[in-house]
Amino acid sequence: MIRKGEGSTSTKYSCSSLKSLIISQQKPTQQGFAVEYAKMGFSVFPCDLNKVPIVDHSLGFVHGHRDATRDLRVIGKSWHRYPDAGIGLALPEDLIVFDCDIQKDAKNRPVLKDGNPDIIGLRSFQNLILDLNLKDADLHTLSVKTQSGGRHFYYRMPEGISSFNHVKAMEGLDLKGYGGYVVLPNSPGKYGKYEFLNLTEIRPISEALLKWILQFRGTTGGNATIPDQQEVEDARIKEFVSEVLPAWNKAIRGHRGNDFRLAVAGTLYHYGWPEARADRAMKLIIAKSEIPGLSDRNAVHYTYVNGNAGRPIYGFSTLKKLITELEGA
Repeated sequence: MIRKGEGSTSTKYSCSSLKSLIISQQKPTQQGFAVEYAKMGFSVFPCDLNKVPIVDHSLGFVHGHRDATRDLRVIGKSWHRYPDAGIGLALPEDLIVFDCDIQKDAKNRPVLKDGNPDIIGLRSFQNLILDLNLKDADLHTLSVKTQSGGRHFYYRMPEGISSFNHVKAMEGLDLKGYGGYVVLPNSPGKYGKYEFLNLTEIRPISEALLKWILQFRGTTGGNATIPDQQEVEDARIKEFVSEVLPAWNKAIRGHRGNDFRLAVAGTLYHYGWPEARADRAMKLIIAKSEIPGLSDRNAVHYTYVNGNAGRPIYGFSTLKKLITELEGA
């Protein structure tokens, strides 16, 4: 499945524009927040009070968080139709979230302690901080209070190491990464609203925390093998090419190669891929074509120049439509 919400390790995730929105407006809309999150580099999708992704085929939201997008036109339409929807974030490879949950009873309701939610996951995280002898500076990162009173702490992964999901790394503490999702601040929930605790830049994960989480990916902290960044990128490129190649060969036989080139380039732009990686993917598609001697026609460079200038470009919905038409031909 082509993942519309794939992130990029080159994204800066700057919060400055989001801060300006919050300061400049008395009550920013959900649509306004969703747009700013996308500008930060977050791939988002609408969800309901139960954190369940909204399904709307006309908007392209069919496969839950896998259809997350940074396309501002899609986002504008989505939150115009669902103005109170929560804002889900499909976590990219370079972000990991420490999810500190609260204690819940048999009916999955928050357990109160002295009138406040018992944040059992936060106690686990605090114990981990002490055990690893982390400094205050290591903890100064984007953090969120969840709708039930829990905590989300965001960290950036090093280049070449993908984030991942792991349930119950400690009592009440889950790891959420690539392939998973979280709900972003200002979103409503069953028990309240998601709010920023610390609206600051997302800090790179410390070496000690990195070694600790890698044990849950099937390696030990001290002997973790860090994959080469080129290997990670090449694997992602090959996966994408294998998905689109059958439709591409039908496209060139049906004289629709130009549209397909631009749709592929636009999709990779919206994924957040750097231009160099998108260019390698396009060249591999050309190299594997059934018809030899084809040109990429600078589709990637043309798309990235126009996309960076804010001009309309093709995207995921166009590519999906093309593939559907070609497969039915």
